[in-house]
Amino acid sequence: MKESFLGVKWGTNISALPEFKKIAGKEDVAYYENPTKIYTVFEVENPSVIYGFYKDQFFATYIQVDTFTVFERVKEHISEKFGTPKTILKMKARQTIYRWKHQGIKIKLKLFELEGKMKLAFYYTPLSNKLNAAQRSSFPVVQGRVTGPDESTRQEIHKDLKLQRALDVMGF
Repeated sequence: MKESFLGVKWGTNISALPEFKKIAGKEDVAYYENPTKIYTVFEVENPSVIYGFYKDQFFATYIQVDTFTVFERVKEHISEKFGTPKTILKMKARQTIYRWKHQGIKIKLKLFELEGKMKLAFYYTPLSNKLNAAQRSSFPVVQGRVTGPDESTRQEIHKDLKLQRALDVMGF
């Protein structure tokens, strides 16, 4: 996994993979599948496997997880191999993300409760970090205010934030 994933070396240029077919893309990021290959991942044959490329270099793999039984099997297997994951709960979006890091690879197992979808993702961090930095740098810069809010406005903002956090915890 450190050097390659599912037989493809991290950082490989898409031009070296003529059997791959593009399924989506925007700017420097494109997604491909390999219709010539049947995969078996965690005892599930032919799961949906999507390869991500940044500036034509292989940086990520996404695998659709179809059942909660498989989701739990994947979580248990990866936890045994790489330890307890960092767990992120997004209450408002009803999303749970389990995250592991191992030798330049970031692994994420995501559960989207509202959509009933699950996926497993592997990111080659030398390239995914560059992509994240490029995306952050494209965000518009908001100029600072000349004057800030007065004290009563600051207190109202603070109350609103506390209320929003409480609602998030309750799942609203």
